[in-house]
Amino acid sequence: MPQIPPPSLFVSTRMLMRPPVADDIARFYAIFGDPETQRFNPAGPVASEQLARQALTERIENWQQHGYGSWAIALHERPEWIIGFGGISWRPLGAQRTVNLGYRFDTQVWGQGLATELAQASLEYGFEQLRLAEISAVVREKNLASCRVLEKAGLRLVDTLDDVPGDRPSLVYSLQRSEYQSC
Repeated sequence: MPQIPPPSLFVSTRMLMRPPVADDIARFYAIFGDPETQRFNPAGPVASEQLARQALTERIENWQQHGYGSWAIALHERPEWIIGFGGISWRPLGAQRTVNLGYRFDTQVWGQGLATELAQASLEYGFEQLRLAEISAVVREKNLASCRVLEKAGLRLVDTLDDVPGDRPSLVYSLQRSEYQSC
């Protein structure tokens, strides 16, 4: 794992989270190119390493522009193996921009509660360190596992978003900092 200055590293109970770097491309493509991890993504899996490199570059640039973004995630006991990418980042939400919570994990680590742990860590980071006012998440209606993750983390369903022409609207979950502080 590349050397990252300590302020860029965020730690949860089982995971290490850091800004992504260009050297993460192989793991990024492996995760985002996997049809299973993209089952609910209307765009489907990333089709080539070149497209994966573009998407990873956008995440790196998001960090440079905003000072936060989607993390590269590893387990404490195996810090060199990236198991996923996720966290909070700027994203369009209909006609506005919002701080969006999102994630993708390697299927080898599914079912271990890591998505919930990441969601909780992202809320902590966003509300306590960045002092954000609100964090949202957009999820496809059929992605019941992600809906449960968001609800366990404290987000609540607040709206729908007609973001996929010809398909049912996505669900929009949200949490305000004032609601987070009262939990």
